[in-house]
Amino acid sequence: MSKSIPNVDWTNQLESVIRQFVKEKLELIMREEIKNFLEIEQAGTSNMRNGYYQRNLDTQYGRIEGLLVPRDRNGEFQTQLFAPYQRVNYHFISAQKRLFFAHSFGISLSPFPKECAKFFVNYFGMGHG
Repeated sequence: MSKSIPNVDWTNQLESVIRQFVKEKLELIMREEIKNFLEIEQAGTSNMRNGYYQRNLDTQYGRIEGLLVPRDRNGEFQTQLFAPYQRVNYHFISAQKRLFFAHSFGISLSPFPKECAKFFVNYFGMGHG
């Protein structure tokens, strides 16, 4: 008799694998960002890598915990993936979850349709009319 994995367990495992994949790719991108930052923007200076700091980031795939963000000795590097102190990456959050976050933090939902329109124009190249 074969045992099947219950749907809930399977879904949780899949979500966990996806979060780990997203975390690895974000960290890879940031390692490349700091490498380029130091080689190009900081060329000729004594600035160099200075390890990592950890942070959490909420995405449409769930909370990514312990994301390793590289830093430089002078404290000048800033990833382009998210703003400093930003804990929710709205580019990775579905519209439904955006509504929930906005409501949770007491943010008015009236500008939300305008924000959605800007998102679709910027990220999917969808023009007006």
